[in-house]
Amino acid sequence: MAKPDTGENGENLSSQDPIRVERVGVDRTEDILRMLRAAAQWMVDNGIRQWSPDQFTAQEIEGYFDQREVYLALDGETPVGLFTLQFSDPQYWGNKNDDGFAYLHRLTVSGPYRGSGLGEQMIMFAAKQALKLGRKGLRLDTVSHNVKLNRYYQSLGFRYQGTNDAGGGRLVNLYQYHENSEDPDNILLRYFSAADFPLLQSWSLSPDFLKQWAGPSLTYPLDDEQLQKYMENTNHPAQSSLLIYSAMHRGSGKVVGHVSLSQINREDSNARISRLVVDPQFRGRGIGTRMLQETLRIGFAGLGLHRLSLGVFDFNTGARKSYEAAGFVHEGTQREAALIGGRYVDCLEMSLLDREWQELTG
Repeated sequence: MAKPDTGENGENLSSQDPIRVERVGVDRTEDILRMLRAAAQWMVDNGIRQWSPDQFTAQEIEGYFDQREVYLALDGETPVGLFTLQFSDPQYWGNKNDDGFAYLHRLTVSGPYRGSGLGEQMIMFAAKQALKLGRKGLRLDTVSHNVKLNRYYQSLGFRYQGTNDAGGGRLVNLYQYHENSEDPDNILLRYFSAADFPLLQSWSLSPDFLKQWAGPSLTYPLDDEQLQKYMENTNHPAQSSLLIYSAMHRGSGKVVGHVSLSQINREDSNARISRLVVDPQFRGRGIGTRMLQETLRIGFAGLGLHRLSLGVFDFNTGARKSYEAAGFVHEGTQREAALIGGRYVDCLEMSLLDREWQELTG
């Protein structure tokens, strides 16, 4: 790989931002070592199990310049951020590795700039840089146990691709940046959190409607205690039997829906799509269909499941048509399974197999 011209002025993050990003050479080894060790110490001090200061040495960092492109964010001449790009990553991506992508590593923001949005700006810069370099897009990995960090990447537009053991039992979640500017109602699924409680409660204004989308798993009135219990031991893709998502409308930044993958059975490779609900203000715009499609992708392509199932009450014809359009097959009926609106209603059982989903999606 050709060495960069360290005399370049780099590129500003934006027309209003004086911080510039510059590809640098081995002469900046000490700056990079200092930033990485400081970031690792901050993680240790805050109980984050990701990096440790002693893992970084000058010799290791000098090796980066033979394997990666190294970028510094500079405020004047002061290094305030760091990331690297490499163009193959079999250690972390395993059989999903694709040399056509750029892989982001060592994303670091110096202490005084944390919380300023610099990390997000560098990630978006890296995504654009990947395309400038002729790559298909940008990929990254992050430790699977840090739910908050995973949620952060999901909210930026990174979609879950799978979980891999990067060595020594260290599980990492794999993400690929996705941008669909042509779809005005494009949505992102990100992990559900306590910040989403009020919205979900506001959509559950009656016992009958809560039962319609949540079944017997949640009861009216929907309070914080129930939702806290609902979240316990969730959102670890390699281990949890339940993954819970909020749907974020990308154009407005608003949370517009909720869905979960439940009863995940890794031995028999199946799970159930449940608790799908859309903000009443966003209904009729295909949001539910987009949420369903992304949940199917996570289940089949991300988790590698063989079968996904769901249940829908017989009177909910709109939802049933959406599920049929997605390829779900009606495989049975639970007669008079629930009491809603003073009458017993049937629950239709539906399922979709991985090969059927692959045929439909290409």
